[in-house]
Amino acid sequence: MDLLQKQVFSHQDAWTSTHSAWNSWARSMSRMSSLQSVIALEAKSSSFQSTDNLYPHYAAMERNNLMRLAHTIPFTPVSILGVEEVSVYSLEEVPSDADPYAGTVSSWSSRGLSALLQPLSSEEGSLDGGLRQGCRVLCTWAERDVLRPGLVYVVKAFRPEVVRAWQRIFHGSTALLLCLREIQQQRAAQKMMQEFNEVKPDDMHHSPRFLDVALVLWQSNGQWLTIERNMTGDFRKYNNNTGEEITPCCSLEEMLLAFSHWTYEYSNRELLVLDIQGVGAELTDPTVIMSDDQRGEMLFGPDNLGDAAISGFLQRHSCGACCRRLGLADLRKCLDGRENSSEAEPTPRREEQEDNETRM
Repeated sequence: MDLLQKQVFSHQDAWTSTHSAWNSWARSMSRMSSLQSVIALEAKSSSFQSTDNLYPHYAAMERNNLMRLAHTIPFTPVSILGVEEVSVYSLEEVPSDADPYAGTVSSWSSRGLSALLQPLSSEEGSLDGGLRQGCRVLCTWAERDVLRPGLVYVVKAFRPEVVRAWQRIFHGSTALLLCLREIQQQRAAQKMMQEFNEVKPDDMHHSPRFLDVALVLWQSNGQWLTIERNMTGDFRKYNNNTGEEITPCCSLEEMLLAFSHWTYEYSNRELLVLDIQGVGAELTDPTVIMSDDQRGEMLFGPDNLGDAAISGFLQRHSCGACCRRLGLADLRKCLDGRENSSEAEPTPRREEQEDNETRM
């Protein structure tokens, strides 16, 4: 049995309640069925990568031997010259068996596909965040093109202190379960962005997207990480997970801030996508916020600040032309209206309260 399958099965009880909460939420909003994320293990058949793609990892004689064995014996190259062997698990879209009207659901493959990654030297700490540390790697070979050889990727690992803090909730494979939820979080934001791009007006020309993220097992030390394509260019953060946002200076930036507002309305005010960041229209590392009374089992990443983040966003977000084009109500006016309504709500007079207490 594959290592991911063993470790996930060992935490089946913890996963069951999480799945139930997620599915219950998804079914309650039929127009959001595309956001369902069913973490089901689906075995994938193995296949052998053409030996032509193994060059330059083998000498000529070894390649000749492999040519004779290629169609009969699956082979995984070994780690040489600082290159690390990893197993890559992808979250793929598959047809829904339980609900044919739901389209597709997200499903993990139980078998990891092998790849070789070469760590690249970079400025120390340049890719680190508050919860995770990052490192650039070069893919030199990959089984069934699960990664693209020759491309630079970024692998991210949760900081040791973060893993220790969450061990009281996720016993055992804490880093694995944190990585799984981080990837689910990006997939949920990715699906909402796809829907956003379909419903936005045609003259809003930008089509932002979130990068695909996969799960990686580093074979040499058994560490679980996430991996995504490296982005080059001016990396910017448009808002953060407390609701603070930049002052937009172009149509793309205004659209990305409007996207956060749109996710709040689209999800019936149950979800809010913040931490919008990336290079231009290519985005990564979002935070999907859920209110305190809906968080329960952690469906997404550990940086969900709940009601505090939602309140911060409602107070700080400035609706612009994009929000109006999308038919979104001004959040500040809505917030002021709710506060005024609460202040104007009549309260029983002291005499009435005392009379009621006497009757009781």
